[in-house]
Amino acid sequence: MTEHFLVLLVCLAVIAVLAILIYVVSQNQISALTAACEVRLALQQILDRTEKIERSLHDQRRVLYDAHKRISTVTKGVSKPGL
Repeated sequence: MTEHFLVLLVCLAVIAVLAILIYVVSQNQISALTAACEVRLALQQILDRTEKIERSLHDQRRVLYDAHKRISTVTKGVSKPGL
């Protein structure tokens, strides 16, 4: 074997090892991105549910406030007994 052939084999081995490392890293990145996407979707679903609950609570507060105002108006107009 000549020196040039030996250097060529070493270079090919280094290239093969680098290619394998890049492949492994890219697979890990893909799985990490997939996991991050799943977490993002889960958080979005939680936010959607929270917004629905907040909207429902806001509507209930508004109904209770309106009922309170009507009851207060009626009770202020009623004269107290004994006066």
